[in-house]
Amino acid sequence: MTTPSYPASAANTSYGPGPRPAPPGTVTGAFAIYLLVALLAAVGIVLGLTSNVWDEAVAANAGNSGVDAQALVNTAKTITVVVGAALLALYLLFAFKMRAGRNWARIVLTVLSALSILSAFSASASVTVNGHVYRSSSTQISGWIGVALAVVAIVLMYMSASNAYFTASRASRGR
Repeated sequence: MTTPSYPASAANTSYGPGPRPAPPGTVTGAFAIYLLVALLAAVGIVLGLTSNVWDEAVAANAGNSGVDAQALVNTAKTITVVVGAALLALYLLFAFKMRAGRNWARIVLTVLSALSILSAFSASASVTVNGHVYRSSSTQISGWIGVALAVVAIVLMYMSASNAYFTASRASRGR
């Protein structure tokens, strides 16, 4: 018995996932930008934690009784480190998933980038003690650089080469 030679025969048809496509330069560029933004966010956290605003707030509250300002500052710094590290880890997870061709990660990064752009207009490290606000401007520069990078990354993720990559990536997974 011979195998039929026409192209649609079962012998010539492959089923299941296809080869995984390589990410185009636009996706690789967006991924690199998101890594840089994560690094800038980590630098921003460090700058915020080492800012003189904390010392000014503790010094301003030195004569007041009832609240241990140093304990409050230490708690705020600890929460900032823990929450910041967790958010950075998630952010990096989404960036790696986006580079792997997951469209849901591209959407999540777009939403996070849009939120970071909106928050940059009002973000600054500040502490309020007895009605007086102490501000640190050291984190604002990294925030504005992050905004510019986020805009570029969003554009790169939705260019035609990127769209084709996400479509091909989904098809290669058999969905």
